[in-house]
Amino acid sequence: MIQLTDLIVTVAQEADDALVRLAKAVELSGQLNELGDHLIGHFVDEARRGGASWAEIGESLGVTKQAAQKRFVPKESPELTKPSMERYTQRSRRVIALARHHARFSERIGTEHLLLGLLDESGGLAAKTIAKLESGDGSTRIAVLHRLDNEAKQRPEKQPYSTHCKKSLELAVREALRMGHMFIGTEHILLGVLLEEGGTAADVLHSTGVTHAAAAAHIEKIVNGPQRVLPGA
Repeated sequence: MIQLTDLIVTVAQEADDALVRLAKAVELSGQLNELGDHLIGHFVDEARRGGASWAEIGESLGVTKQAAQKRFVPKESPELTKPSMERYTQRSRRVIALARHHARFSERIGTEHLLLGLLDESGGLAAKTIAKLESGDGSTRIAVLHRLDNEAKQRPEKQPYSTHCKKSLELAVREALRMGHMFIGTEHILLGVLLEEGGTAADVLHSTGVTHAAAAAHIEKIVNGPQRVLPGA
């Protein structure tokens, strides 16, 4: 259990100025609220995988079925919110931009486009992890390209992120928080994509031998190993 005294000490160690401390306290409070939301979301996902209905989940949360679904089921959306994007590293922002580029002839931005963005950002930890784990050199890129529909479509003016893509990015935040990182790197996006097993990208990655367990183990070994690589690199 997190103790108030521990939080006060944490903030107090950040600065000597009272107003700076206040600002730090507000920032930490926001992080704790987000952490709480993702903690609940993690166990909502676990309950759903275990066969629980939305009515049962709503009852456990003390809300209606509809309220539970509204809170935890991602919807297709044209934008990522600014506060979330502010926590993305430069490489991760390029991944998002590259995904949008790859989806330029599609009706929506999907996990397959995110995966191509991760592969294009070859200096990122995600791309290096895929290269380490995939069954053959370049096999993941070849597999995802085969899954793309190359037929040009009439793209909507506000091109939405698919529900699977939105969920992958939400899971990326949870993976970052699980690892104790307050930013979103390419490695977190990869782990989020792998956790969203209903998406095309996860299916492709599994087919080329890249699993969530193997990727997480490799990433944590690199980040925490003797030749430490800064997370988010």
